[in-house]
Amino acid sequence: MAPSTFLFVFFFLLPATAVAAPPATGGNAAVAFNVTEILSRYPEFKLFNFLLSKTRVAREVNSRNSVTVLVPDNSAVDWLLRRSARLPRAALVELISVHVALDYIDAAKLAALPRGGQPTVVTTLFQTTGTARNRTGFLNVTATGRGGAVFVSAAPGSLINATFKRAVTARPYNISVLQISNFVVPPGIITRPRLPLPPPSPSPPAPRMRQMAIAPSPAPAPTSTLPRLSPKTIPTSEGDTAEAPDTAEAPAPSRGHVTRATSWWIGSAVGMACMLGYL
Repeated sequence: MAPSTFLFVFFFLLPATAVAAPPATGGNAAVAFNVTEILSRYPEFKLFNFLLSKTRVAREVNSRNSVTVLVPDNSAVDWLLRRSARLPRAALVELISVHVALDYIDAAKLAALPRGGQPTVVTTLFQTTGTARNRTGFLNVTATGRGGAVFVSAAPGSLINATFKRAVTARPYNISVLQISNFVVPPGIITRPRLPLPPPSPSPPAPRMRQMAIAPSPAPAPTSTLPRLSPKTIPTSEGDTAEAPDTAEAPAPSRGHVTRATSWWIGSAVGMACMLGYL
C-alpha cells in the first residue's frame, strides 16, 4: 500500500474510531455489545432474535453491564406461538424479559451450582419493569447431573420449565448466551398454551328413513278353463268352410251388385218360361 493511501485510511478511520469508542465512566469503560448482532451469527435463533428486536428488549440488554440471555431455538419459539392465544405486545415484552438474567452465568458457573440443595434464585429483566407480581420476575436455577440445569419460574404454578442445552457464546463477564430447551412461562404472563386439538369425533349416523311398505299388485284374474272356441264357420255351396271375420262388418251392396242380381232374376224368369213352354 502506498504511504499516501495508508495515511488517508488512517486519518479517515481515526475520527470514526474515536466516536465509536464508549465514553469512560468513573474510571471504568462502559461495556459495548449488541445482542442482536451476536445472535445473528446463529440461524437457529433467528426467531428469538427477531422478538428481541420487535419488543425492543434488545435495547435494555445492550444497556446492561452483565447479563445472561436464555435463548430457545426456532422450533421452540414456533411451538409456543402456534399453541398460544394471540399475544398482545405487552405480554410478549414480559415473556422475553423473563429470559434475560441480570447476572453473568456461563457453563462453568452452572456446573459449580450445588446439587441436591435449594435452587439458586436469579433476578430477571422483567423484575425491573415494576409489573412483576408474585415473584414472576425471578427464576429458580437447579443444577442437575453432568453440568445440566433446570430453569423454572420462582412463582408457584409455572406453566412451562426449560432445561439447559449448551453454551452458545460468552464474553466474560459481560454477556453470556445459553441455549435452553423451550420458553420459561410464568403464570399470569400469557395464557396456558393450547394443546393440540383432539381429532374430530365422528358425526352421528343420519336417522334411517322408515321404509314404506309397498302393497303388492293384485294377482291377475285366473284364466278360464273353457276350451277356446274356434272362429265361426260359414258353409258354402261347395261344402267348404270359410272363417268369418270376428269384428268385420259386411260391406253394403253396391249398385253393380243390384244390376247383377236383377239380370240374374230376369235370366231365371226367361229360363223358367222356356221350360214351361217346352213341357
